[in-house]
Amino acid sequence: GVVYDGTDGGRVSAVRLDDGNELWTQTLSTGEGRTEVERLADVDGNISSDGSALFAVGYRGQIAALALDSGRPLWQRDLSSYASVALAGTTAVAIDSDGNVWAFDRDTGANLWKQDQLKYRWLSAPAIQGNQVVVGDSEGYVHWLSLAEGKFVARERLGKQPIEAAPAVAGDVAYVQDIGGRLGAYRIRP
Repeated sequence: GVVYDGTDGGRVSAVRLDDGNELWTQTLSTGEGRTEVERLADVDGNISSDGSALFAVGYRGQIAALALDSGRPLWQRDLSSYASVALAGTTAVAIDSDGNVWAFDRDTGANLWKQDQLKYRWLSAPAIQGNQVVVGDSEGYVHWLSLAEGKFVARERLGKQPIEAAPAVAGDVAYVQDIGGRLGAYRIRP
């Protein structure tokens, strides 16, 4: 009976579905600067939930785990992102606005690892495929990283067009589409 929404003002809100009343609002990012671009503070991407907490990230703001009932931050870390947070087991994975891939402990927010070798490749939002993180990049490559360590496991080129949408995972297959419409389906080898 509750809808959770991220806004272009850098806030996450909970709204009752039956009457539209706002239950709570939490700010993840605030825009600062002289120009409109410098003041961008969007909560972009999907808000993820594990049933007990929400996970969201703001551009020029923070990644945070928020209590579902109150919006109270359970933990938060400085991180600017334009993409969604992916959840798997005890891990939350996010891409920062520079293209670094980060893994955090879902309960404490402790940094588990950072992969910086994809910096400035304009990554898609991450998805979880088995025990791997999968992302697409602006050059048409799909990358798989170990969920446990952040090390590269595999890389495949779908085409020459950028991959902007998060991979969609169904069962053991990751579906990836570039902006030209080319679609690839990838299964992890055991």
